[in-house]
Amino acid sequence: MDFYLNSILKIIVTVIILLIYIKISGKSQLAPMSAFDQIGNMVIGAIVGATILDSEMKILDSAIFIIIWILILLFIRFLKAKSLRVKEFINGKRIQLIENGVLITDNFLKTKLSVRDVEILLHNEGILGVNELKNLWFETNGQLTYDKKNEEILSMLVIENGILDEKVLKDIGKDKDWLMEQIEKSDAKKIEDIFCAEWVKEKLWIYPYN
Repeated sequence: MDFYLNSILKIIVTVIILLIYIKISGKSQLAPMSAFDQIGNMVIGAIVGATILDSEMKILDSAIFIIIWILILLFIRFLKAKSLRVKEFINGKRIQLIENGVLITDNFLKTKLSVRDVEILLHNEGILGVNELKNLWFETNGQLTYDKKNEEILSMLVIENGILDEKVLKDIGKDKDWLMEQIEKSDAKKIEDIFCAEWVKEKLWIYPYN
């Protein structure tokens, strides 16, 4: 009886802690955006399962283990938000598989994807074959994004959370001097004042922090 009561109390405490974690970190954790997010959630599940089933572990000890791991995840999430390099190191970079209609075979090898795997994923999107695509990327969450030939290209984030993505800036054919001119026109003073800046349809849309 004590085992079941102890387990029920652990479950209640765990649910409360996880609800607070979701509230703090955002609901994106329910649908992980990267491999690291998935690993983080799996480790939480493993810790929860192990502590609940361990009859000798006290409720307080169980809560402490879960809170420690959650604090580690939140700290890493904070670092990712502050540094593009840290984010790319942890999440990895998206990999371009097709550029201007040309398959980049070396990048297929990097992703461990075969052309058949890609075709199956594309068929699920209603695309008959890679010949229909102008550009194709393998994203950090394992999904594919693409531009079809003779269609508008996908939007690209030049700035995110006050951090400039220099590669995207180069990809759109612009430099930092041009970017600063656009920022000044938006009444902002520096890159850090920008929540996000999106390049779409040959135009930069700037959204400063409120």
